[in-house]
Amino acid sequence: MDGWLIALILTVIWLILVYFLYKKGYVKKEGNIALFGPAIMLKTARGKKYIEKVGRHRIWEAYGYMGIALSFLVMILVFAMLLWQAYMVTTIPASKAPSPVEALGIPGINPIIPIWYGILGLAVAIVFHELSHGLLTAFHRMKIISLGILLFIVPIGAFVEPDEDQLMEAERIKRMHVFAAGPTTNIVLAVIFLILFSVTIGAASPAHPGVYVAGVGGVNGEKIKIGDIIAEINGTEIKSVEDFEKINAPLPGENTIVKYYRGSLKQVELISGIFVLSVMKGYPAYDAGIRPGWIFYSINGTIIRNYADFLSALNETRAGERIPVVMLNTTLQKVYLNVTLADKYEYYEKYQPQINRDYFKGKGFLGVGASFMGMNVGDPNLLKQTLANPYEGKSGFEGFFQGSMYLIALPFMGLMPFPAEYENIFSVPFAGFWILVNSFYWIFWLNLMLGLTNLLPAVPLDGGYLFKDLLTGIAKKMKAKKPEELASNITTFMSILILVLIVWQFVGPRI
Repeated sequence: MDGWLIALILTVIWLILVYFLYKKGYVKKEGNIALFGPAIMLKTARGKKYIEKVGRHRIWEAYGYMGIALSFLVMILVFAMLLWQAYMVTTIPASKAPSPVEALGIPGINPIIPIWYGILGLAVAIVFHELSHGLLTAFHRMKIISLGILLFIVPIGAFVEPDEDQLMEAERIKRMHVFAAGPTTNIVLAVIFLILFSVTIGAASPAHPGVYVAGVGGVNGEKIKIGDIIAEINGTEIKSVEDFEKINAPLPGENTIVKYYRGSLKQVELISGIFVLSVMKGYPAYDAGIRPGWIFYSINGTIIRNYADFLSALNETRAGERIPVVMLNTTLQKVYLNVTLADKYEYYEKYQPQINRDYFKGKGFLGVGASFMGMNVGDPNLLKQTLANPYEGKSGFEGFFQGSMYLIALPFMGLMPFPAEYENIFSVPFAGFWILVNSFYWIFWLNLMLGLTNLLPAVPLDGGYLFKDLLTGIAKKMKAKKPEELASNITTFMSILILVLIVWQFVGPRI
């Protein structure tokens, strides 16, 4: 079902339920079960004394100041990232645009967040977020009225409710301590669990030498599975991805013996050649009649035995050039074609500008996805290293940004939770290893997302109140007229801008 429709149906059902409970008197504007906009607050006084006792320690003052500094640094970065994302969505086709369901941090509904790991991660993130607010509230001797959880379809938050009048009348720096505490704790927890995730992944080791199958298509997909480890092809040992891509293979369409590990060492006969896995409409290959499942026999007179031959033959061509291409169709009959090539640079500039390169300019482009024997393969050691430490070999802010984006994107790449098909690629030190790895990752991911989101300079997020207090302080120092009103107006503008930027991520690519 379409993401927009799911989100709409769930929201309508929830609003009807809340209205019914309100009319029947089960939910009131105030009380232990109270309305909070379209959400419901469940309140209790239990736990107040514990928070007040722990919150008396002087360490929380230092934590509060650290939190303010960290919060404003992250606020700048996350707002810049939101602006960058608003630009990037204009470069992707509507078919790849994010669904609104992906904006809901609800495990099981959001297709990215798994149910049980998501619940675990959210529980840790929300509980510690609100506990931190409570501890700083207690440290500054402000009253805690209640604790509880916030429901909107499912539990979406926990809270420690301070006395609002006391909080708003408190010194600005004390109030900022309270607002900064929650997202600061989420970011600190994210770092801690990222380290645990990295250390745990580091304990795994490749189960066998060779390359693992990350994807497979064509007729060979009936015999080889994702997670198999290719050890030998046509009598040649495969030790790396480069070995696989440059293998001295037989002629396209001929059979070859492949040895692979699936638990134990096995052997299978597969068809050799570069298989077409996908064809893009509107580009030369599709227009010429090339279809998925076909095999490249030759390009511009060069016989294509392996993936290195395929890349080399295309790199020798120019955009606009008309070249002969010989294919083997699904019955392995030769099909002779003449294809006028497109421009590789123009394609990537339109659809994937982030990975476009200057040397693509003028290069011939067919518009196909293809791989040797229909298999996409990877190096187990490289997979482990990039999961455990994506920052290795990188330097400067750009390297840090790339490593961080890789970590955050693992669920979108299908690598978290760690795929069951990949588990046999590695030897692990104990049973339940991957459960622990997945748990550490999702606690890291959801703490990071909650911390970053809450530091956007938009009310009613913590970052919005921090931003407003900062502006008020600056306005007072500059002796501006009505500093609170000025700060409030600027914060309102930023809140609207951020809402527009978020909505644009879903709407922009579809316009």
